[in-house]
This record gives sequence, structure tokens and C-alpha cells, in this order.
Amino acid sequence: MESVTGGAAGPRTDTQHAGSLAMDQPTGLQVDYVSRGVEHVVRVVVSGQALELEVEDRMTADQWRGEFDASVIEDLTHKTGNFKQFNIFCNMLESALTQSSESVTLDLLTYTDLESLRSRKLGGRPGALAPRSAQLNSKRYLILIYSVEFDRIHYPLPLPYQGKPDPVVLQGIIRTLKEELGRLRGLDRGQNPRDTRETEIWHLREQVSRLAAEKRELEAQLGRSREEALAGRAARQEAEALRGLVRSLELELRQERGLGSRGVARRGQDCRRLAKELEEAKASERSLRARLKTLSGELALCKRGRKLTAGPVPAGDGRCQWARPRPGKTGLRRPASAPRLVAAVPPDPRRGRAAVGSGAEADPPVRHPRPQVAAHPVSILQPL
Repeated sequence: MESVTGGAAGPRTDTQHAGSLAMDQPTGLQVDYVSRGVEHVVRVVVSGQALELEVEDRMTADQWRGEFDASVIEDLTHKTGNFKQFNIFCNMLESALTQSSESVTLDLLTYTDLESLRSRKLGGRPGALAPRSAQLNSKRYLILIYSVEFDRIHYPLPLPYQGKPDPVVLQGIIRTLKEELGRLRGLDRGQNPRDTRETEIWHLREQVSRLAAEKRELEAQLGRSREEALAGRAARQEAEALRGLVRSLELELRQERGLGSRGVARRGQDCRRLAKELEEAKASERSLRARLKTLSGELALCKRGRKLTAGPVPAGDGRCQWARPRPGKTGLRRPASAPRLVAAVPPDPRRGRAAVGSGAEADPPVRHPRPQVAAHPVSILQPL
């Protein structure tokens, strides 16, 4: 019997294929198949025009078995609307078990699953199911699904429940396996021991060379990892140094900003103080200019009044005297700030001696007011 291990990832053939299932001589196929997350062992035996199908749960050892002849299989395919001959159906079943074709697949359903599938196919809603017997509940259906371009055909194969495996059958299977194992060992003993050792040595050398290549590759990866680690360490150190530099520059910038703000405030105070002083100086300049204009006018008036009031002295007197100006007549007024000046005329020596000799009393000198005017006007403005 051929043994094939299958599952979600695809089947794995453990022995060589003995031939097609649709042969005149008895042929068999055993496959480990996973259906709906449960692992099963599927055994198929074809003998002439009869098909024997057995499914076993690998965990619970429950078995379901069914036998079908060619007429039953062909009648089943005819009811589905897609007729298949017995040998073609067996080949399709083999392809589904070995997963050698994508157009045929297998599925293991209960009676409830089968009824739901039928209702969906007919387009109706699944309603309440009628009470079923324990035999229907225990039965399994191996569904052969044939997918064409625009349709999917389901071929259900009913498998009645057989219970746990029979110990007699298990013992027969064990004997068959032991005989096959002994036959294989006899074939191994028939080979030349030297050839066997050479083959083993060759396999070991291949394994050693493969391991050496893997070792070199791992060493290269380790070297690259170390270099990357060193480069990463250097990069981290450089990054830390740059962060420290940035922090120091930020601190200096904050200090400079603080000094700059204080300097700006100090300069602002100085500017305000100087502006205030400038305003005061401008006000003082304006007052001094007004004072200068007033004094210049008074000076001009004094000069004009002196020219008008100055006159000659009589010759018989022998003294030169200034006539006293009359404020009411000339309209000249002495400035309040100008001091009163009196010009003293020196006495005549002759007159004095005569007066002394004659015993007469001398006349007092006549004092005339004389305004004190500077010869040249002096600027009272000084540079600021």
C-alpha cells in the first residue's frame, strides 16, 4: 500500500507510486489529511470494480468505512449532473488525496454540515432540522469537490461509523508492517558494506562542507555586527559631544542675550538722560538768545542816547563837564541791572591854590552819570 502524508502545506509521498487506483489488480493509498483542523488518516483500496474507503481520526482512533462498486459511483456522479466513469472518478480521488491537481479537493463533513451545504446550494435559508437518529449523527461524508471554470460539483461519499479499530485487524497490520520492514532490511544487507561506508562518508563530507560554509558566513556576519556596533558607539559618542557643544552654545547665547538686554536698557536710560539734557540746553539757549537780543537792543539805545545828550562846556569855567541827562526830556532810562556811574572831574590846581590862598571854600565836583558800556559786545553764549 502506498503511504502519503498530506495537509495544509501539501502532501508528502513516503513511498513510490505503485500505479493508478483504477487498475485491475488491488492497489491502495494511505494519506494523512487535515480537514477542518482535525488530522485524519484516509485509506483507499481499489480492487477491480470496487472502491473501499476508510477514514480514521488520528487522535480518537474512530473509524468510518464505506465500500462502493462502479455502478454506485457512476450513479452518484450522474445525479450531480456531471457524469464520471468509475476509473476517472478513482483518478480524481487519487489527485485530491495527493493534492496533485488544483481542480479537485476533499472535505470531511457531518450530516448537519451536508444539509447546510445543500440548503445554501438550493438558495434557501437553513431552517430547523428534523430530529435525526444517532446513526445519522455518527456518519461522515467524504466530499470530492470538482471545480471547473464556472461551477463546483460535490460528490458525497457516505461513510458509516465503524467504532474503534478491531484488535485483530491491528495485529494483521502490525504483521504486515513487520514483514515489509524485514524485507527492506534484507535489501539493505544485500548491499556492499564498503559502498555503504563510502556513501555515508560522502554524505558526512557534504555536511561538513555545508557547516563550514555556514560557519564562515556566520563569522562574516559577526564581524559586520561588531563593526556596526563600533560605528554606532563612535556615532553615539560624537552625538553626545555635539549635544554638549550645543548646550554650551545655548548657555552662552542666553548669557549674551542677558548682557545685551541689560546693555540695551542702560543705553536707553542714557539716551533718555541725554535727550532731557539736550532739551534743557535748548531751553537755556533760547533764553540766552532772548537775553542777548534784549541786551543788544538796550546797548543800541544807550549808544544813541549818549550821542544826543553830550554838549560843550563854557570856556570861562576852565572845566569840562557833562550835562546831566534828564530822563523826562531824553526818554533814556538807566537799565535796572546797569550800575550807576559818575564821572569825577579833577579839580584845577590853580583854582585850588587860589582858593587856599584866599581862604575861600572850593566848589564840590560835579558828577555826571555815565553808563558803563563795553567797548565791544561780548557773546554770552558758550558752546554746549
